[in-house]
Amino acid sequence: MDFDPFLVQGWLERSSRRWPGKTALVCDNRRLTYSEIDDLSTRLALGLASNGVKRGDRVVLFLENSSESVVAIYGIIKAGGVFVIAEATATASTLGHILEDSQSQWLITHVDKAPIVKEIRGGSSWRVVWIGPSDRIPPNSGQALLWDHALGHREGKATLPRLVDIDLAALIYTSGSTGKPKGIMCTHHNIVSAARSIIQYIGNDENDIILNALPLAFDYGLYQIIMTFMFGGTVVLERSVGFLEPMIQTIERERVTGFPLVPSLSAMLLRLKRLPVERLESLRYVTSTGAVWPEAHIRKFRELLPHIKLFSMYGLTECKRVGFLPLELIDECPGSVGRAMPNCEAMVVDGSGQAIRPGEIGELIVRASNVMQGYWNDPETTKKVFKGGRYPADRLLHTGDWFRLDEDGLLYFVGRRDDLIKSSARRVSPREVEDVIASHAGIAEVVAIGVPDEINGQVVAVFVVAKKGKNIDGLGIKAFCEKQLEPYKVPRYVWFVDSLPKTPNGKTDKKRLGEMAAVNREGDRSS
Repeated sequence: MDFDPFLVQGWLERSSRRWPGKTALVCDNRRLTYSEIDDLSTRLALGLASNGVKRGDRVVLFLENSSESVVAIYGIIKAGGVFVIAEATATASTLGHILEDSQSQWLITHVDKAPIVKEIRGGSSWRVVWIGPSDRIPPNSGQALLWDHALGHREGKATLPRLVDIDLAALIYTSGSTGKPKGIMCTHHNIVSAARSIIQYIGNDENDIILNALPLAFDYGLYQIIMTFMFGGTVVLERSVGFLEPMIQTIERERVTGFPLVPSLSAMLLRLKRLPVERLESLRYVTSTGAVWPEAHIRKFRELLPHIKLFSMYGLTECKRVGFLPLELIDECPGSVGRAMPNCEAMVVDGSGQAIRPGEIGELIVRASNVMQGYWNDPETTKKVFKGGRYPADRLLHTGDWFRLDEDGLLYFVGRRDDLIKSSARRVSPREVEDVIASHAGIAEVVAIGVPDEINGQVVAVFVVAKKGKNIDGLGIKAFCEKQLEPYKVPRYVWFVDSLPKTPNGKTDKKRLGEMAAVNREGDRSS
């Protein structure tokens, strides 16, 4: 009998038994089957184990989206290790922090990354697995191991450990608007539980072909691999969001059925002079998370692509995913992120922990098996965010996100606790301001932030990307807002930019916007 696996790698192994010759991964002009990925990752696991990787050891990946990165993820956990993915664009400072904080003794990277790695080597004792030509490995690189040599182990003295689902599988590092990245501890059980719930509400099966242009360091991108290998589909892995035309070509060529995106990517698509609908006919669904999907984007996609299922979702890395908007409500309630997903409970509470009434604003609390274990090496923050419930396994995630509920129990995102704009004695939701401005026919993208003000504490400022050919100015934006918002919510400052700064995950870089706002205010360059 073929039981459901308990471990992340067990799902790859099951798919390999069921569909050995089926294409599992399309990447870098390669097409790898399930049996090939299963075999390569097992060989890597044996190679790592024979060179000293033990159960629980952290192994950092510093790679672009690639077939090697996928093989490495599964090879590490088969060896009993814990994979840690650094952004492919990470600086030496960030990479060094992740290596030091995770207490990793191993790094897997490409020779192209050698200049960055060389900056942080110093007297470090960690070993490097180099991918690429051996003659490009930098001298004095310490205890080096070639990727091809690591893959040379088909059998031998090394044995792979027996694991259980409460073992750690990953540390996923997230960086907020301030401070150094924190590693979130994810067990096999956490990851599998989250993935199974998401697969269930999306309705994935072995016929789905997923286009993933999101970085694997971003949990949204990582889970596209994990989930696809669970339901036996095919994932087409791209290097980055990059240019739209190659992605559209890929959707058309590979007959892609599922397309995960972030709001910044949907904005890019909707800025096209004409969205080539006929080339997207294979799509069955589109998902969006990472930031709240603007209502204007949802309505436009519904107009242009009525045959596609749209999943507007909300989550955070500390639990992967919380909820989604049921498909039948997408037209009626596009501003909502819906209800809790299967096997997940979401509550909105006041400061004393009591459930709020419809229309009130409170903090979102999550209770589920996909609530992760806490922050690596940071017990104090863990105690503040991950709190005990009625018994040891009953753990509550305090998200720090403000929500309100409507009469039907639908969730509406108001803002991050740190993002809420405090103007005089009032709180302003950036989302509310953004939704109003995004509904303007001349606006492509908008982000609202709070900026310091001597009298009010903070006032609203917005960065706006106008659609090409649209003649609009700051006074027009303010007048538009005055018709729909209370006076204290109307932006004091309106700054037009050609594009919004983005993080590698495709999210708006609000830290950078804060810096830009300070410069703009100093130069008094507001509309």
